[in-house]
Amino acid sequence: MGGFMRKIFALFLLLFIFSGCATVGEDFNIAFVKQIEKGKTTKQEIINSFGLPFRKGIDNGDITWTYVYNKWSAGGTTYSKDLYIIFDKYGIVRSYVFNSNIPGEDVEKLIEGH
Repeated sequence: MGGFMRKIFALFLLLFIFSGCATVGEDFNIAFVKQIEKGKTTKQEIINSFGLPFRKGIDNGDITWTYVYNKWSAGGTTYSKDLYIIFDKYGIVRSYVFNSNIPGEDVEKLIEGH
């Protein structure tokens, strides 16, 4: 490879490395998490707030939906949050789990009294 081609290749490689980032899933607003009420919130209300789930499954005979957002940057920083919802046979939220390591998304503030 000639000197000019090496420089072009190196330039593209550097651009890829420094601009490289990847995401999985759709970002969602954690303010909606606080609005979820066990025994009351419906599947349709979840869809209205979060959109369609990233993944669907079954847990002990109950339907589960998972919402995922992961972002990786070339600098090695990884941010992620996920919402795992279990519905009863009537399509009402039985329980849910939310996790996040994204700065500014203080999970404890989602709990009453914090």
